[in-house]
This record gives sequence, C-alpha cells and structure tokens, in this order.
Amino acid sequence: MEFILYPSTIKMLASEIIQACDAYKSRKVDNDELRKIIMHYANNYPEMLFDGDRLNPTVLNRIGKKREIIVNKVLENYQYRIIN
Repeated sequence: MEFILYPSTIKMLASEIIQACDAYKSRKVDNDELRKIIMHYANNYPEMLFDGDRLNPTVLNRIGKKREIIVNKVLENYQYRIIN
C-alpha cells in the first residue's frame, strides 16, 4: 500500500495515519510497514504529529482512541531529536 510521505497539513497527516492503521488492522500492511510510516512522520514532521510530549490534539481528535493506542504503541520509547 502507498501512503503520502509528505503531508502538507495536520489533517492530511491524520488522514494518512488513519489509512495506515486501518490497513494494519485489515492486514494489508505488516508491523514493519506500519512502524516505518509512523516513524517517518515522527522523524520528519514532529511539529505536526506532536504537541510537547503528547500527540497533537488535532491528530488525536481525527484518529480516535483505538488508533491512538496503536500509534502510541509504535512510538513507545521514541525520543525526538532536539538538535538538527
């Protein structure tokens, strides 16, 4: 499955996360592919995905509780780089 790697808005990012999680739940993508896409967004778009040490409220509102659990599990032990 293909996902947009360079979303231009937070809503577009949330939409891609929804598609990735749904594809994972329907077994169209495996653990590695899901981890790869979520980590890509975390590494390249932290200002869209995060609000401090939590997920962005807009992302949370759009993806819902069950997908939030999946995303948080993927991001477990993730540490954001402060210095570029």
